[in-house]
Amino acid sequence: MTRLALAAITVLTCITTWLPASAQTTLRVLLLRHQLQTVVASAGGLVVRPFQAGAQPLLTPDVTTVIDVRPQAGGLLLAGTIQTMDKLLISPLTGATVTVDGEGYRGSVLIERDAEGGISVIDVVELEDYLYSVVGSEVAASTPASALQAQAVVARTYAVAHLGAHEDLGFDLRAGDQDQAYNGIAAESAPVVNAVDATRGVVMLYGDHLASAYYSACDGGYTSDGRALNDPQPYLQAVRDPYCPMSPYMQWSASVPLTDLIAGLAARGAIAQGVAASEVRGVRPGPVDASGRLQTVVLGLRGGDVSVAGTAFRFAAGARLVKSTRITALHLDGDLVRVSGEGYGHGVGMCQLGARGMSEAGLGVYAILDFYYPGAILTQLASYERRSRAFAQPLRIAARR
Repeated sequence: MTRLALAAITVLTCITTWLPASAQTTLRVLLLRHQLQTVVASAGGLVVRPFQAGAQPLLTPDVTTVIDVRPQAGGLLLAGTIQTMDKLLISPLTGATVTVDGEGYRGSVLIERDAEGGISVIDVVELEDYLYSVVGSEVAASTPASALQAQAVVARTYAVAHLGAHEDLGFDLRAGDQDQAYNGIAAESAPVVNAVDATRGVVMLYGDHLASAYYSACDGGYTSDGRALNDPQPYLQAVRDPYCPMSPYMQWSASVPLTDLIAGLAARGAIAQGVAASEVRGVRPGPVDASGRLQTVVLGLRGGDVSVAGTAFRFAAGARLVKSTRITALHLDGDLVRVSGEGYGHGVGMCQLGARGMSEAGLGVYAILDFYYPGAILTQLASYERRSRAFAQPLRIAARR
């Protein structure tokens, strides 16, 4: 290991102090959309206010522990009473957690009527509190410490970079695969909390900008180029990953009903509406990129071949079934499409299982992040606003290996 790397690790291990309150930030995480009812509860009581500065509580805080909210013409139906407003903020009285339809979360709950006549349920939560759940939702608590710390840094960078990403819809991030897994307090554990606290406020930069902190479950032994996500970056390159261990995701096989595939492709506009499964004479792989992932899949139709993007094929077939586009075998077998492949996810950036493998091999958080994001730097997040962010000087510079 280089002297620079050793110095960098020493610096990172010192980053354990809490940031001042002024440096805290708040995220709006979408939990549910288009709901016709939601139930918010807290054993210590709830405070309900209109979503505006200085608003007075709508209900008596010391007796309110469970609140039923439903959309209503002209407003919201709150505990049986119509409130002529489109937004409500429900907060725990004692600083405890709240539950949303039985699931526990930190922070407060924003209820907002949507344009479709339902309600959106949004968790308004501090960044570090959010990460306690995200890290535990994304990887197992048994993951070694340095891999947990790497996940915390990457997840924090992703979250900060996506502030305001869905401003038109009133939230920053979605709870789930579209952004980051977020399963509330049920996902928290002591090892995860320790990893988040040990890296508190640390984010990745490349140049003057936050790094594109992509990650996936398993890269199948080869990371993917950032161009796979329409984000070409010099630190997101296709390289062999010797650390991704054997796992249920390393090699997989699936059988996809041809009718489901055709319907999924048509729904995504990848093929014309009205193409019948009976018209398909074959399914074969097209060219691959530098990481071995399919760029296209070719459907042999009666009228000629049709090429569809590899990612379109994967999502049309079902992303949990066809786990990646690093496909090793593909053919039509009667009314089924037989697929075999390697890895789980897009493969860009950090491989979560690879990070675990590196940690189990004795490598630290610095080495993990340097391998998956070469040339990026880590810095302590000093302060930021939704439209303007200021960062401290870099704590360390990643060394290329």
